[in-house]
Amino acid sequence: MSQTSGFVSAANNINNTTYNVTHRNQIDADFAWFKSGWAGTHNFKFGYQLMRLSNSILQHYNEPAVFVYPGAGQFIPQETSTWATTCAPFIALYGGCGGQYGYTYIQDYGSNGTATSMNHAFFVQDAWTMGHGVTIIAGVRLEHEYLPAEDQPQGGISKPINFGWGDKVAPRLGAAWDVLRNGKWKVFGSYGKFYDIMKLNLAISSFGGQYWNNCYYALDTQNLASIVPVLNGAGRYCFGTSSALPANFGSGGTPAGLTFIQNWNLRTFPTSCSTCTSTEEGVAPGLKPYTQHETVFGIDHQLARNLAFEVRWDRRRLDDAIEDSALYDPAVGETFVIVNPGKGVNQTFDGFWNFLYGTPSGCGVTYTCPPNQVKAARSYDGVEFRLTRPASNHWAGMFSYTYSHFRGNYSGLTNTDLSDGGGGRNSPNNSRAFDEPYMSYDANGTPDSGDLSTDRPNVFKGYAYYQLPWGGRFSKLSSDFGIFQYAYQGSPVSTFLDVGLSSPLPFNFSSPDAEGGAFNQYPMGWGKWVNVSQDPTTGAVTVGTPYNRRTPWFTQSDLQFTQNYKVSESKVVSFSMTVPNALNQRATTAYWESLDSSFYPQWIGPSAAGCGGPCSILNGAPFYYAVEHPYNWTALLNSPQGTPASHVVINSLYGQPLYHQLARNMYMSVKFTF
Repeated sequence: MSQTSGFVSAANNINNTTYNVTHRNQIDADFAWFKSGWAGTHNFKFGYQLMRLSNSILQHYNEPAVFVYPGAGQFIPQETSTWATTCAPFIALYGGCGGQYGYTYIQDYGSNGTATSMNHAFFVQDAWTMGHGVTIIAGVRLEHEYLPAEDQPQGGISKPINFGWGDKVAPRLGAAWDVLRNGKWKVFGSYGKFYDIMKLNLAISSFGGQYWNNCYYALDTQNLASIVPVLNGAGRYCFGTSSALPANFGSGGTPAGLTFIQNWNLRTFPTSCSTCTSTEEGVAPGLKPYTQHETVFGIDHQLARNLAFEVRWDRRRLDDAIEDSALYDPAVGETFVIVNPGKGVNQTFDGFWNFLYGTPSGCGVTYTCPPNQVKAARSYDGVEFRLTRPASNHWAGMFSYTYSHFRGNYSGLTNTDLSDGGGGRNSPNNSRAFDEPYMSYDANGTPDSGDLSTDRPNVFKGYAYYQLPWGGRFSKLSSDFGIFQYAYQGSPVSTFLDVGLSSPLPFNFSSPDAEGGAFNQYPMGWGKWVNVSQDPTTGAVTVGTPYNRRTPWFTQSDLQFTQNYKVSESKVVSFSMTVPNALNQRATTAYWESLDSSFYPQWIGPSAAGCGGPCSILNGAPFYYAVEHPYNWTALLNSPQGTPASHVVINSLYGQPLYHQLARNMYMSVKFTF
């Protein structure tokens, strides 16, 4: 029996969840003091908040993951110190580290850990009513937060991220003016600084709780069905920090025809940086909290007794993000640390290299230094027009229109960038956004900021509720009808491709991080798209003119019905039915954006003197200079690196629909209120 490359014998799920338990305990205490006579009236408020977050998780493959590279000439790469000794007999026989029939490896990937963080906060504010219809609200919030390392104490740092009282100072200022002092006109505005309370994903996945081991074997048997690893007592197939530990095959031992070569632990951490440990990623000194500031202005006007109109302008800017970042040193590999992108030790290439590896990068001496690292950017400006009718005469409703612009180079804590795991990656603070500095540059040598994936400039929303009492004046029955209507302009579609290295399909299957590719660059920046064609005879690639492309408009109607029965004055039994997307609309919400095929180890690499020709990330420092300056990426499509080298093979899915609007659903519930 033979199969094509990439064949999977059973449905696999790399994130099969045995348990994922989150607890959130919160205590809020505040008191208010009213005071008059100080040029008006004051409402002082003081408060304290304690928030305790904990997460316990076990995620792993639903079945053993066994990868087979069959055939003579398939050789195991050297990844550990064990390789030289265990491979020697096979190198003597076949000229490389592989068996008669190639090699195989068992992959063990998952998350297993428990982490708890604590956050304390104090706040004080004053609402000062000055007279003449003017009220000013001013306050400040102070926080103290730490993020633990899950895998401690094992020689690491127990609180690698620790923000003191002076690190998270959040001022708030707002004002409102009742223009005519009759409650019909209001002008308002506010400014605030806001800090994120860090999620526990980083505490587990980057600080010790995530594991990834590959156990390699030379293959001298055709009986692939015999390669069935089993879980050990710790719930692992391939375990340990020692490269000499084989996979667990249970009481039967290693199957005949397999020879153990090495156990490659991909979750060990280089210790060259000053805050790195063997069990966790390092943290940049002086790390600042995730911060943004927001300014709001608006006008409210009561048009009629049951109708209000509001105009609201909102401006939001990201100040500091927290992400992991790395540089590739050919002698070490990638060393990741937690940084504020583009700031502190991550500001310059040479400074970051020196922090990671303890030595100068050589730029400015043997080659020109790459430009500074790019800061994380998210900018939102929007104006909303809203009509609201409060409940009266059995019905209520709202209609709004928003015009906005959302741009930058960072999708946020939940990553909507399709080049990161296919989009929708929930890895706050350690997504792929800033893994490598060149991923924030385009082929023009400028930062790739543009329209973000969730930018929808025109948005219409509305809802209406109607309550129908029936059965007479003294009836206990009533019915509620609701409709929600949305219309969103399409979101941007952007072209990306592999630059500097690639992750072909077999690697994609084995890596949870590579579904969209692992070494991507947006050659024209975010929000830009090109149409391409490939000659079926010669393979030559032709690239069209870049343009702004968006998905189709997203429209949806949701319906809701509730039947109420009033048992007594304070007790009600309700039956509810909710139907999202009642018309079963099926708009395309995303298109496949990866230009190059995932089946071939191909990439484009600009040339530089320090690389001796076309560069890859494996060339280290000179590569960064080359890829962060202008280069002709369209010409390189017809002379790529890797295999095949004649032309980039265009992904057959490129530009095709990837995700669609969720189909119609129906939810029913019964509720008793007392």
